[in-house]
Amino acid sequence: MAVSTGMKFIKALLFIFNLIFFLVGMVLIIAGALVQTKLSSYFIFFGSQFNGAAIFLIVIGVIIFVVAFFGCLGAYTENHCMLMAFSVLLGIVFILEVAAAIAAFVFNRKLKDLVRQGMLDSIPKYDDDTEAQQVWNKTQTTLKCCGSSNYTDWQKSARYAATSSVPSSCCKDQTVPDCGTNLSGHPDTIYEHGCADTVIDWSIGNVGIIGGVAAGVAFIQIIGIVLACCLGFAIRKDYSPI
Repeated sequence: MAVSTGMKFIKALLFIFNLIFFLVGMVLIIAGALVQTKLSSYFIFFGSQFNGAAIFLIVIGVIIFVVAFFGCLGAYTENHCMLMAFSVLLGIVFILEVAAAIAAFVFNRKLKDLVRQGMLDSIPKYDDDTEAQQVWNKTQTTLKCCGSSNYTDWQKSARYAATSSVPSSCCKDQTVPDCGTNLSGHPDTIYEHGCADTVIDWSIGNVGIIGGVAAGVAFIQIIGIVLACCLGFAIRKDYSPI
């Protein structure tokens, strides 16, 4: 016995919901991959926290993709058990996403100190670490800044402390020979402000987006859970003996 007209409408809505959910899963997978790629060069500043966030997005995206397929199959076959399993899985994903949103907003509070300390700790590594050199040179050239708080942070590097110098990537015009050497008084050949504030602002914006997306997707999932439960109960009722 087929479900009633009203339940057919709910079934259609559930199909539409799962189609949207498919797309959300794909978006999260792509977003996680982009975050991983974009921030891979800056993990020396952030540590493993952002790496974990990117992987979490990819994993949640894959789970959502699979769960959405499960929901479509359950609605198509009008299988009560499959729809109930879909609702439970959706509820688990919902809890994970709420937890991720809360973690993202809590992490935002710690981000400033984390980035500043991470940048300061990486300066001494600049002397003999190729990765640190590449990351700092790219950051300072791109953001037009120098050091973490300001250019004096480079005094934490044994190489530059000995000569009161900074890397050439701090220079406003890197084509000028020795533009970052023997600095004294008011250096006007280099960027004096630090990179930390710009990096922090960019990071907070991205963490906020991740948390907001997780919260938004979690809210939408409530609709999916309600639709799946309604359809599942209707199927069970219609197929139950009178």
